[in-house]
Amino acid sequence: MKITTEQELLPFQVPNYVLRVSKVRPRQEGIVEAPKYHLSELSDAVLEALCKKFRDDVFAKARASDGDNGGSA
Repeated sequence: MKITTEQELLPFQVPNYVLRVSKVRPRQEGIVEAPKYHLSELSDAVLEALCKKFRDDVFAKARASDGDNGGSA
């Protein structure tokens, strides 16, 4: 006997900003946050590239085929 249930999932949280890659600093400088850029400051092309990278990473982590993207992970 099998029982199938359906569960509602929450979507991924959308961040408000992205972090810039920064150089490693000497420990004596203390904790220094990486520079941030609000999503509204980014161009459409940059947003599209970040979203594509995120999508690729999600499908790779799930070891699932990405049919909408034409590739497979």
